[in-house]
Amino acid sequence: MKARMLRGLVNLMIPILLVFSSSFLVAQNKRFQINGQVLDRETHAALTGVNISMEGTRGGCSTNQFGEFYMISYTLPVYINLSYVGYESQKIYLDNTSNSIVVQLKRASRILQEVEIKAKNDPVPFFKDNKYSVLDYEVDSNLVYLLIYRFRVSRSELLYKSIDGDTIARSGIFPFKPTMLFIDCMHNLHVLTDDSAYQVIRCKGILTLGYPTEIKRFRSTLIDCVISTDSSLFFRKESPDQLSVEFFQVDRQTRQKKVFSSVSDEQKLMMLRQNPGDYHLLIQNKPPRTYEAAVAWLWVKKIMYKTNTSSMHKIDNQICVFNTADYTLGFYTLSGDFTSKLKMPVEKFTNGRWTTDIYSDDIEHKAYTSFRTGGMITLCRIDLNTGELKRPFSIVHNFPHKIKVYNNILFYLYDIPGEGDNKHLFKQKL
Repeated sequence: MKARMLRGLVNLMIPILLVFSSSFLVAQNKRFQINGQVLDRETHAALTGVNISMEGTRGGCSTNQFGEFYMISYTLPVYINLSYVGYESQKIYLDNTSNSIVVQLKRASRILQEVEIKAKNDPVPFFKDNKYSVLDYEVDSNLVYLLIYRFRVSRSELLYKSIDGDTIARSGIFPFKPTMLFIDCMHNLHVLTDDSAYQVIRCKGILTLGYPTEIKRFRSTLIDCVISTDSSLFFRKESPDQLSVEFFQVDRQTRQKKVFSSVSDEQKLMMLRQNPGDYHLLIQNKPPRTYEAAVAWLWVKKIMYKTNTSSMHKIDNQICVFNTADYTLGFYTLSGDFTSKLKMPVEKFTNGRWTTDIYSDDIEHKAYTSFRTGGMITLCRIDLNTGELKRPFSIVHNFPHKIKVYNNILFYLYDIPGEGDNKHLFKQKL
């Protein structure tokens, strides 16, 4: 009897063992091939003998005489680390979007471990006036443009200062009510109103306004253009539901369009497919007239489906696409060709909620992001070699507006409590 039961148990276990063994063999046979090339970021010369290791494994290799390497991974996603004497080490994030990468290593200016230095400089007012308030500002080419006003924007004018705070020119009182400043991808400054856009012309210290352009036409041509090079213009275009963003370039001569990246919030899109009625509310720009419909509209737009804020920046000689939906940072050449990807560990940062805002320093070739706790904003630098967040820096004033970083200087607007509508522009060394 016992022998018969033992034989039955063995017969029952054999199929189970066969299933597990076959699954194990399938898992073992699933291999991901990774091809790549490592170049010097400035000269684009191939780097030979670059050490490459795969995190969590003993696997590794080095580049050949053409800077090429070949690896096999049994899991994705995976991180690979690259190190080379005289160059900054880099940490690359690999998922199933591409198995071929081109890594551009940057020469190390200092072969020293970074030392964290706390900023000792307190924020100082860059523009503070008892009569005028700052409506908007922009920083470009070592100049700070300020749109200032008094008496509820009825007396507005534009002035620009040097980065040190010296006033260079003023425009005089505008005969219209402005709403904001805008610098296009070709570094032209515009003053916008509800219905028109005026290009600012700067000549011998005098600011004048060009002929106005209808605001809808202006927005359809220049608002989406974010980067320009000698050969191409780069655009960012949102989908009607604002859950997907497409990045593409247009050749200046041939006018040919090339899509080089498209990012989507897959979780929100899946939820939208399950609730197709929400789409109609998402594509509405203005709230409905009835109270119940307006509440539903606000719930869908602001709570359920937040806008995909993925952005594109030119940092040094690279195009960087910050995907705020999956916390990745993709690198592209100025021709729009994909090179590599990093992972930003924003979910591990515990001091506040991620704002998804990205601030690029065009002079220092750095990128920053921020986290919010109540009204407090904490700024972190994004390491463009590893994706790590470094040197958290808390802004002194609560609820700052329009944060910018330029030449290692932090700029932001702050509304002084108890002084009415009186926004001041502050700056602080990072």
